[in-house]
Amino acid sequence: MESGYMGVTLFFTLSGFVLAINYFESFRHISGRKLWQYSVARFARIYPLYILIVVYMIDRQHAFGEPISGWWEHVFAIQAWDPNIYHAYSFDAPSWSVSVELFLYACFPLLVLVLARLRTLRSTLPAAGLVVLAMAALTTWFVVTGRANLSWADPESAHRWLYVTPLTRLGDFTLGILAARLYAQTRGHVRVAQVGGLLAAIASVVIVVLMAWPSNLYSAWSWDLAYALPAAVLIFGLAAAPLSLPARMLSIPIVVLLGEASYAFYLVHMPALGYFGAGRWAVATSPTTVLYEALTLGAILCLAVGLHVMVERPARLYIRRLSGSYSGRVSNPAAIAEPDAAVATQTRPPII
Repeated sequence: MESGYMGVTLFFTLSGFVLAINYFESFRHISGRKLWQYSVARFARIYPLYILIVVYMIDRQHAFGEPISGWWEHVFAIQAWDPNIYHAYSFDAPSWSVSVELFLYACFPLLVLVLARLRTLRSTLPAAGLVVLAMAALTTWFVVTGRANLSWADPESAHRWLYVTPLTRLGDFTLGILAARLYAQTRGHVRVAQVGGLLAAIASVVIVVLMAWPSNLYSAWSWDLAYALPAAVLIFGLAAAPLSLPARMLSIPIVVLLGEASYAFYLVHMPALGYFGAGRWAVATSPTTVLYEALTLGAILCLAVGLHVMVERPARLYIRRLSGSYSGRVSNPAAIAEPDAAVATQTRPPII
């Protein structure tokens, strides 16, 4: 439960994978129109529900006489650049990652230009290795210099630079893009499809072991590097083996709906947990506790699905139609409903 913060690493990696699947080939030959359509799609995908939740939380704090300093950073989604983590995590704590995601969206067209020359496995795999080595070198530097032991609130800490800062999250995002390129380059190969399920299973076990390893908890390695490569392997494995049991389970309609609503779930789960007084497993575990936690989870899921259906989805389509970037006729439905929402949640925001 304490290791739930690794979910954002999985999310940033998944985001790079999904964007590359939908846009990489198109962006090999970039144009103003393509950039406009892409920018509108990304804004419509992530901002409407985000700003609704942020404005609600700002209004709530103001109504109860609580400070709302730095509210403008959240409105413009730049709070993750603030060296003060109390500002980055204020109002709706999980929304700091939206600030990172918008930065990654902006970087994607440039990354395509850099990675477009990687057309074969012989070039893509070494590139992925170089990204991992760069991430490892940066993490090692924080450990060797002692910054890994600094307080999370310290602007020089590993937590601030490896976990929260948008710039260093380019590693996760790029790994996701490269995983998508590997998928595109090996798609249809029988051997890859056969080992895809095994790769996903191994990566899942590695992730669970890392989450349950006490020494890894809140370490500099766990802020990003430890989970980035297993996340990329997991996503690639599931994509490469669509007929495997895990992939088939993820395609069940109710699971697909929950996946589509996961972004809404991510944004509301922390405020909702506070309102319900849930998440007290460490205090007492009894049948009534388990029942209450299950009912609370169900209530938050209902809220998330409602926000997705009544706010997120209509706002996305309205903005795209208003901008002229969506006419209602597309050859690739995934371009409208990309499943790049947060797929995992933090159990609590890492605030001291």
